[in-house]
Amino acid sequence: MRVFRTTKIPQEYMNSTIAIGNFDGVHQGHQAVINTAKKNSKTKNTKFGVLTFEPHPKCYFNKQYDYFRLTPFREKFEIFKLAKIDFLINIKFDHTFLNKTAISFIEIDLIKNLRVNTVVTGFDFVFGNKKMGNVKYIHDYVNKTKAFNFIVVPEVRNSDNVEISSSNVRALLKRGDLDQANDLLTRKWSITGNIQKGEKKARQIGFRTANIKTNKFCQIRRGVYSVILKIPKKFGEKKLFGIANFGIKPTFNKTNPLLEVHIFNFDNDIYHERIKVTFYKFIREEKKFESVEKLKDQIIKDINQVKNDKLFKNNQSS
Repeated sequence: MRVFRTTKIPQEYMNSTIAIGNFDGVHQGHQAVINTAKKNSKTKNTKFGVLTFEPHPKCYFNKQYDYFRLTPFREKFEIFKLAKIDFLINIKFDHTFLNKTAISFIEIDLIKNLRVNTVVTGFDFVFGNKKMGNVKYIHDYVNKTKAFNFIVVPEVRNSDNVEISSSNVRALLKRGDLDQANDLLTRKWSITGNIQKGEKKARQIGFRTANIKTNKFCQIRRGVYSVILKIPKKFGEKKLFGIANFGIKPTFNKTNPLLEVHIFNFDNDIYHERIKVTFYKFIREEKKFESVEKLKDQIIKDINQVKNDKLFKNNQSS
């Protein structure tokens, strides 16, 4: 998959079918847009691309990047690779792009630069300065000019008639409803980050943890989770299991949220290594304990509860 930071791309990628959107979460609704574009590219015998924007427009406008994104660019990139996209255009969303008019985006970026064959978007796609562009705007332009083909993918709902949207996924994760969130995402929620050194509070009470700063991801429910971990290949290919706490460690009067992961049957030094934490089940809410000893007792109960789950018996399962 080739990656471009501009719509001025090599000629071999022109005349393609392109899905356009931010695709934060790459949930079922986004997948419907991408799959429609992929199917069209096969029918038209064109290359298949995705055009997206970074940072997320809402983050740019609100100046609050922390605890919002479902999939920061690095995670989204990996998901796109699995979709076997021919190329990805990742446009920087900044003041210059913000001031680009809807007609300029169509005539300069889509037609002049990309010479696009087919554009595919979701039903709620908006673009251009002051959001003057939308699907009706594109439809009207295409009907008048026949400059390219345009396909709109309608709203997608799940079997319970729940709207599949990034905001709904965020709300479900904030409630700790992993099952429903995973249903909308079609995969288990995960976070990827570098292990950083902490204050070693957990180690002092007998539980070594790997600490990950998670502010580039959306806020999840504070509490304890059973988790599955993927670590660098140099530590082995086996799947690892563990227990994680996301929160502010109220027993120690902390205020900044942190993800702490205790990995079962694992004692390697993985500081600064990048690991993937997949959330399997919500165990309990974070709470403040009267003493460190009572916190320790609860952690032991949490670990035993997780280890009693068939999936988490040990770290040898594949």
